[in-house]
Amino acid sequence: MVDRVILALLLQPDACAARPARGPVTCHRTAMIELRALAPDELRLAAEIDVTEDGTVVLEQRGTTLRSRQEEWHRPPRDAAAWREFEARWRGFVPASGVALGAFEGTRLVGIATLRRAIRPGLDQLEALFVDRAHRRRGVATALVAGIEALARSGGARLLYVSATPSQSAVGFYESRGFASTIEPIPELLEHEPDDIHMTLAL
Repeated sequence: MVDRVILALLLQPDACAARPARGPVTCHRTAMIELRALAPDELRLAAEIDVTEDGTVVLEQRGTTLRSRQEEWHRPPRDAAAWREFEARWRGFVPASGVALGAFEGTRLVGIATLRRAIRPGLDQLEALFVDRAHRRRGVATALVAGIEALARSGGARLLYVSATPSQSAVGFYESRGFASTIEPIPELLEHEPDDIHMTLAL
């Protein structure tokens, strides 16, 4: 059971405070990221996360085959109304039939992943994953999804389902975790997110 994990992530600073006279120096700072389950009243903190993203390739799913096309796209910031919709949805299953994991740097929430249990017998859903733009590619998403996988497995799920943003970065990340596109997407999830890449992971 994933309760509370402390992650030491090595972050690169913008610049070194000082350099010695002889030769270059590599500078680092270490930030502690705390991963823990969120209480329902903490779900509102997700509004602190910068979800903006840009890309030049969009993926399309045909059965289990993925095709790419060149297309510039941009995900803008979410406004307060959009975050309230997410919070209301999450409160519908957290904590009664799911869990939300949060990644904190100090008191600020920099990542969130939500698990919805038993959407089908033996099947849980990784319902959402957001990592702050400034904290991507630093292990935060990996830690959050690993925590969700462990929670799903300990709850008896045999499969974990996700509908991924159709970007190379998102789909490539899930593939690196062992997810694969599914030929049998869940109808109501496909209807809700028809452009996403629907994937499953055997637990």
